[in-house]
Amino acid sequence: MPLVHGFIFENKFYDDTHFPHGFGKTGDFTIAEAEILTDIGRRLHMLEQEVCTPTNEVEKQFSQMCKEQSEGQTRIELLWQKYRRLTVYKPFHNLNGGRAA
Repeated sequence: MPLVHGFIFENKFYDDTHFPHGFGKTGDFTIAEAEILTDIGRRLHMLEQEVCTPTNEVEKQFSQMCKEQSEGQTRIELLWQKYRRLTVYKPFHNLNGGRAA
């Protein structure tokens, strides 16, 4: 089982609902953050939803953070919280300020 940042690599992660053009194209994530989400986002999602059990201390700490909804301590935890914050509410900006005819 290959590990990426202490997490088991499952498969590539894509969120076509919230980021249809990819994580790197939105401007919300840096290139490094987009790569991390793509590489281990599926595992993070599975741990958060309790679909799988943590296999090491890094995954246990992440799962605990999700359960307690506490502030993230590691780079991965903070990135996941940023991702969750962006997927819960995406503001819609209407650029058309004119009235309907």
